[in-house]
This record gives sequence, structure tokens and C-alpha cells, in this order.
Amino acid sequence: MRVFVSSTVYDLIDVRAELSQQLRNLGVTPVLSDDKLSDFRVQSDANSIETCLSNVASCDEVILILDRRYGPRLGKFGFENVSATHLEYRRAVERGIPVHLFIRDRLDADYAVWKKNGKEGSVSLAWVEQKDLGLFELLEEHSQLAAGDKSNWFFTFSNSLDLKAAASRYFKVKLLPHHLVEAIENNKFPIFDIQFDCDSEGFDAPSVLKYSTKLTNVGGVAAFNFYVRWEHMDDNGTRSIVVPGQTVLMTSLVKFRGAEEGQGFYLLASYESPLGIAVHDRYEIKASVRGGTLFSSGTLVSRKYRRTPKVTLEIEEA
Repeated sequence: MRVFVSSTVYDLIDVRAELSQQLRNLGVTPVLSDDKLSDFRVQSDANSIETCLSNVASCDEVILILDRRYGPRLGKFGFENVSATHLEYRRAVERGIPVHLFIRDRLDADYAVWKKNGKEGSVSLAWVEQKDLGLFELLEEHSQLAAGDKSNWFFTFSNSLDLKAAASRYFKVKLLPHHLVEAIENNKFPIFDIQFDCDSEGFDAPSVLKYSTKLTNVGGVAAFNFYVRWEHMDDNGTRSIVVPGQTVLMTSLVKFRGAEEGQGFYLLASYESPLGIAVHDRYEIKASVRGGTLFSSGTLVSRKYRRTPKVTLEIEEA
């Protein structure tokens, strides 16, 4: 995922650098014009403003940071008479690219004062200077976005720690499906293989079927809080850790109803991964007798992934 970081540069150079590194740590590709390590694509046949706008259009999402400076207006250079940051914001909205707006808490306080005083440019403000009142124009524009895909929410921050924490909360959830696929591809996710068997003595008279099911963790990491039970039975079984290669055996004795009549049951298994994803599997276990021969099978019917808090283990003091 490519994420464009839009803001004035020189006054926020440290904030931008810290956020860029935080995004990399999360598995996001940051795009910043002032970061030599970022995936910012320079166009030799375009000016710096057009190059920035092209990079915005190539990204999946945009982080917009507003603090104290609005930046010079670009009307005399053939663009709309707004700042470069404002242009980047408009390009993202125009292309339907999600924009996550973060504003400094002191800017938010001045914005409230400005609105309370009838949006007069002459009002005395503690943080924003007169030349930077375009910040309020941008905020007003953002507040008018229609409901739906274009969110008009914004988040306040006091310092770079706040900003990085808020971005982390969002992108950790956003990127979880990608991390899941990546973990499965790299054998870093618990996956269970099922082997099923069914035995019975004599089919001419009512008998008992013995269902035996083996679930083996064929993944490369442990499954935590593993829990398995037959769907038709009340079972308050214990939860356990199943390490790679370990097998869990489930058996059940069931009265056979008729020689040609198929019988099916469902086995439920749930477990958690170190990634913060819980898995819920439902297996159909079937057995039938045809022509004096017992047939049986075990099939995965459904597998659901759900977000869950990351696994923690309690350690008692010695």
C-alpha cells in the first residue's frame, strides 16, 4: 500500500521523517517529496507541483497534516490560488483517494475561535498567523464533504507521538488482511489438516460407528487457545496451544441408524494466531454404508477469520 504524506515541509521535517519510518515499520510504502528513501517518483518533464500531484494520484491513501503554516498560494504560477498542500488534498478528493486529516490541537483551538467570531480574518489568534488563514479554508472545505466514501472526519494531535499512534491504529487494522496472506504464503500462520476415519462392527444389525478425527497443525507457528468440539454435543473442553506438527484427536461413538442411510456431523475448531487473527473452522464429517462397504469423509465446510487482540500469556512469579 502506497500512502502519500502531504504537509508543509520545512516546519514539519522531523514529524514527517518519524511518520515515514513508522509507516515503513507497519509495512506501508510512504511517499514523501523530501524523503530520499521513499517511493516518490520524480518526473523530469514536469514541475515540482505537477510531480507531487502525480504522486498523489498514484497512491492508495493520503495522510494530510496541518499545523501552523498554510504555504504560499500558487495562483500566479498557473494553478488554483491555493497552497501546494491544498492542491494535493483536492487532487486526492477528486480521484476518490481516502484522506486521513490530522491537525495540531492548537490549530483546532484557533479554528474554533475563528468560527465563533464569525470567521473574521481580523480576529486575534494564538497559533495561526494572518498569512496562514488558508488553513481554515482547507478545513472548511473538508467539513463540507458529503457522507459516504468521502469522510470529513479529522483527528487532532499534540505531538509526533500522538500522530504516529493514531496512524498505527488505523493502518494495523487496514493492513491485517494483507499481513494474513503474507503470513500464509511464508508459512508463518497455523493451518490445520484433517484426517478422518470411521469404524463399525457389522452392518446387518444396528451398530455403533466410531468417528475418529485427527487435526494436525501443518503451519509453521503455534495455534493458541485451540478449542475443538462436536457441534451436536455440549462440550466445555479446555483451550490449549498446538505447536507445529502436533495432532489433536477427536472421537465420538454414534448409533448407526441404517445400512444405506448416510450420517453426518459437524466438527468445530477455533484458534488464535500470533498475528492477532482468530480462525473458526467448521468440518462436515460423513459416513454411510453402500453395498456392504463403509464410506466416510471429512471436509472443511467454512473457514472464517476474525480480528482479535494479540495473544498474551500470563507468567507467574517464582
